Amino acid sequence: MNQRLDATTPILGSAPSVGRTTKERPVMLGDYQILGLLARGGTGGVYLAAHVRTQLRVAIKMLDPHWRKHDDVVNRMLAEHEVASSVSHIGLLEIHSAEQMWDGTPYLVMELLDGENLGELVERGTIVMNAIAAIGAQIADAVATLHDSGIIHCDLKPDNVFVLYAPGLNGWPRIKVIDYGVSQREHTRDGSVIAGTPSCMPPEQWRGEPIAKSDVYSLGCVLYWMVTGAPPFLGPLPQLMMSHTSALPARPSTIRDLPAELERIIMRALAKDPAMRPTMHEIARDLAAFAAQYPTTQEIQLLEAKAS
Repeated sequence: MNQRLDATTPILGSAPSVGRTTKERPVMLGDYQILGLLARGGTGGVYLAAHVRTQLRVAIKMLDPHWRKHDDVVNRMLAEHEVASSVSHIGLLEIHSAEQMWDGTPYLVMELLDGENLGELVERGTIVMNAIAAIGAQIADAVATLHDSGIIHCDLKPDNVFVLYAPGLNGWPRIKVIDYGVSQREHTRDGSVIAGTPSCMPPEQWRGEPIAKSDVYSLGCVLYWMVTGAPPFLGPLPQLMMSHTSALPARPSTIRDLPAELERIIMRALAKDPAMRPTMHEIARDLAAFAAQYPTTQEIQLLEAKAS
């Protein structure tokens, strides 16, 4: 079945639970009323909320209370606000403030995104080539702004890219890069392995030496995933580490027909030697040029039709 861009599609693909009787006391968090749960993660949840005076709707990311004494988890959340406060780009998630509950549990007040993460989109079907280029170009342009500020994202993956129900490059959906929890300042590494997602981690990050071009490799993995439906390497953690540090992935053209220029962009990004990878600005430029060859119509089809 074709998937059509639709601005009326509910957040995260399903409407949040907002049902409350008039006898129930509203759940308040500072100046915000909690309306429902949007998503759950390993250390907390993201909630739909409304400002009591302005009725502005936001997303609130909150740690589960039992994590509040884990300094590493708390610091990761606070670091997200620090990163968001230091850069500004239409493709980067806005975090309005970092607050604390009465018991010290931190939470973030963030812009509310209307769309779905890229991982969900990939799971539903095969993304058309020009959409891949347009989405990739926007990711690269956003992350290039982080790099210009000396920040490495360190965890680019499909689930950390939000595809919005709003037009972006060439009419294709606009994107937001999210989750700055493991982002690093350049030249501050201590040699320990930087937490990330093994399916998208470059060789140098496994060695605890991430640099800006580490994000380029991770974007190469994301592009490969969008083209083929799977990351460049699969397997248990030790196998993934060996593959990312020393093995070459199958060329995506052996899995799916694609233009040679797009394959060249992907394989350059996946070079083991960071010096052989382009910069994020170059990736953004090349993908935008590729996407410009394919103008869109008002009826945007993100996924290819399944064969009957």
